[in-house]
Amino acid sequence: MASKFLAQAAKCPFCGNRIERPKEMEPRRLGDFSYGTCMCGAVYVCDETGHNIGSAMIEALGFACKDDWDLAWALMPDEDYQDAQVEKYDIQTNMIYPSGKTSDGRFVRGVLVFIRLNDDILEAQGQNFIYKPSTTLENSQKQTANITKKRFKKSEVEKLVKECNTEKLCEMVLQDSLVLRKIQRLLYSADEKLRWNAVLCLGKSAGALVKLRPEVVGDLVRRLLYAANDSAAASWGALEAVGEIIRCSADVFGSFVRHMLAMLRDPQLRPAVLWSAGRIGQRHPELIKSSAFFAIFDCLNDKDPKVRGYAVWALGNLKAKEARNSINRLTTDTNKITIFDGQKNIETTIADIAKEALEKIEKAYKEKSMESSKDNQNKHQEQQAQTKQDPLAVAYQLYREADLAKARGMSLEALDKYKEALPVFEYYKKEVEIANCCEKLADVLLMRGDFKGALPLYQRAMAICEKKHDSISLLILIEKVIDIYRHFKDQEKLLTYLFKALELCEQLKDASRAGLYLTTIGDIYQKQGRLDDALDAYRVALKLYKGMKSRERVEILQKGIAELEAQLIKED
Repeated sequence: MASKFLAQAAKCPFCGNRIERPKEMEPRRLGDFSYGTCMCGAVYVCDETGHNIGSAMIEALGFACKDDWDLAWALMPDEDYQDAQVEKYDIQTNMIYPSGKTSDGRFVRGVLVFIRLNDDILEAQGQNFIYKPSTTLENSQKQTANITKKRFKKSEVEKLVKECNTEKLCEMVLQDSLVLRKIQRLLYSADEKLRWNAVLCLGKSAGALVKLRPEVVGDLVRRLLYAANDSAAASWGALEAVGEIIRCSADVFGSFVRHMLAMLRDPQLRPAVLWSAGRIGQRHPELIKSSAFFAIFDCLNDKDPKVRGYAVWALGNLKAKEARNSINRLTTDTNKITIFDGQKNIETTIADIAKEALEKIEKAYKEKSMESSKDNQNKHQEQQAQTKQDPLAVAYQLYREADLAKARGMSLEALDKYKEALPVFEYYKKEVEIANCCEKLADVLLMRGDFKGALPLYQRAMAICEKKHDSISLLILIEKVIDIYRHFKDQEKLLTYLFKALELCEQLKDASRAGLYLTTIGDIYQKQGRLDDALDAYRVALKLYKGMKSRERVEILQKGIAELEAQLIKED
């Protein structure tokens, strides 16, 4: 209770450090405010009356940007900077009075407005940027002179984006990382050509900066993905820009492909995802194929002509021979769409896109056939030499090569090599190798989205592990099967394997996993309306977690059990 009336030290809301009393600055600014900075880089402005908070906010933003109003008006709250307010502040004592009155009864109405620019913007203004308030204009000018990095105006950036002058923009972004932000803003332009130019320029510029500042580009990619996921945000061009960044910097951002393809679940995002997949596929087809790219096949049957057309275009760029028959069925689809091919917008029909895609696939197939012919000759010579070798040694070599291909994301090559090695292991009755090969094959199929194909392979590996009494490997395999049945939403099969896993946990004395399985079993029972069974499972799990002294899980389960018991009493 005492803290409500006692004065408290004024502290920065971002870092918690005590702050100095704000001071007046020269030259004088628009408002009658005092200014200060915190060691964490935040700036603050004091509105002594508490009636001019809006003006104080603007002054704080300008102060943080060192009076660069072109930059200040371009920044977005939360995205580019954080803001906060501290009320009931008394500038005379530099203290906060929670009651709104000092000990001598004087009213306190002051408000401190804080602004903290994000790190990339701080660094763009100068390394280790902390803008200290000064009492003389001379000192202020000295600090400005210390900034060595060059700054570019929005108008300069926009002019180069209109010209699609990526070479000059790449030079500029190395001097001023905020060039990326200025290009990003153009994604929301009313001019469609300018928007597409912004997509292309953002990819190239980010590719230039990533070698010097990968964390800045990484933050940009994440923000764009969040914008695309946020239905309330203006997200045109966000996914297309992500696609271009991945296309230009696949070695750094290739892992984002799976997140991007996952967005095909949203009908509104499908054209953007498919365009991005097609652009990446032109340069890095294996990067797309090593992800769950079969989801693109489903889009060939979409009711939206634009989605069908973009899916065909993407698969053509990927030279996906697996899609030939599906694409062939669309060679009679006369629906018209407009597609941006990376240079210009083209109005065409889905039929024409399908024919062009088939030509690309056939051309790639012929080139690959010619390469295969040469490879086969070499292989024949190798095989002649290998006939003198042990076939089992050849199978082990294939298995190692498959592991390497899998690690590099070359899933098709990995599948072929595992499949080639497996029958040799079977012939020689190498059960451990058979189990390992089946598991690896299933892992690759699962990575490619083929859940049905992976299931029997996992089950075969499980049978061998059970025969060999390898409980640890068996439990790992069961967990993978559980994930598949969770994907299929088959609750009965899910329960069967959960109970198998639970038995193994008892043998292995793994209480942590057992508690997790029991909780999952309880959740399934609750969904099925079997509340008494669910309660039993939760209670056993609670007992295990209490034994492990897992306080957080105990609290969650106790709360859930209490709610379930209350529900049962109410039903009775």
